[in-house]
Amino acid sequence: MTRTSTELRLAVALVALGVLAGGAGAELVTRVFEARVEAVGAAVLTGANEAFRAQQAAEVEKLGATLDALLASRELRAAFERRDREGLQRLAAPILDVLREREQVSHWYFVEPGPAPRVFLRVHRPGLFGDVVERTTLRRAAAGGEEGAGLELGRTAFALRVVRPWVVEGRLLGYMELAEDVDRFLSTMKTRTGDDYGLLVPKRFIDEAAWRAVLGPRATTWDARPDLLVVEATDLTGGLAGLAGPDADVDRLPEAGRFLGEVEKAGRVLVHGAFPIADAGGRRVAALHVVHDFTVHHAAVRGGRWQAYGLLLLLGLAGSAAAIGLAHRLVFRPLNPPRERPAP
Repeated sequence: MTRTSTELRLAVALVALGVLAGGAGAELVTRVFEARVEAVGAAVLTGANEAFRAQQAAEVEKLGATLDALLASRELRAAFERRDREGLQRLAAPILDVLREREQVSHWYFVEPGPAPRVFLRVHRPGLFGDVVERTTLRRAAAGGEEGAGLELGRTAFALRVVRPWVVEGRLLGYMELAEDVDRFLSTMKTRTGDDYGLLVPKRFIDEAAWRAVLGPRATTWDARPDLLVVEATDLTGGLAGLAGPDADVDRLPEAGRFLGEVEKAGRVLVHGAFPIADAGGRRVAALHVVHDFTVHHAAVRGGRWQAYGLLLLLGLAGSAAAIGLAHRLVFRPLNPPRERPAP
């Protein structure tokens, strides 16, 4: 084998090695980019979890402050002590209208005391009364003599409830409760962050007949998947249910939540995740599914990835060319010294 052919074969091998090294480096950079995508998704999930808890705490504080003002009303107290349901409704209804508009309060209850507390008046539904209240929030308020608060799942929806004992001069008059629909503060969270949120609930917790009766033509979301139901969502199309996948099942979620990856949908790139939600009794009843639009960032990552491929391949080729030049100068040229010309 001639030195020339050996040098050529070495040059080909060095070029191939440079391309492989550049490709391997580009693949490593791509993996770093993908890891960053997951880091962004995890950060979105963590931020959403914290935002949900902060929003819930803020709403509880707001409802508690409103209850303080209402419990101090002499007119409401007098009507309740007389058990004047119609008079109490006349006083409370205009107040609820204001609270509904300004504070998003959707439910207001007056509850009679006793071993089995009963609803004396639902201001939001005055024709329905007399039923025993078995909710955790009221039991907590009755047992501790202080505030009971938390999320509670009804037959078709979530509500955030705050209950206070109504005590005057050491005497328990009863209980007053305010509540708001959870979809209100999910909408507040969306306005603040731009993300979409959905509460996914296992169907075993939901009354299907009540769900279909309440939603009417919109009850088609019941059939979106066999296991979970979107009971509240800022994406009202129901698309969240199909996007979440089986890993969003509340029974399978770790306490810190789970990043569910990146998907492309309707021309957008979305990262999403879910974390478990407990009710006032500490029972896991839902998963909060968070969807973050990653389209702009994804385009930047994709552009950066191809730039990295091109740059690293060029560097690999440049390294190969430098190695070939050095081999020629330091190895092959000394092996092939220039022939001396004969004297004239």
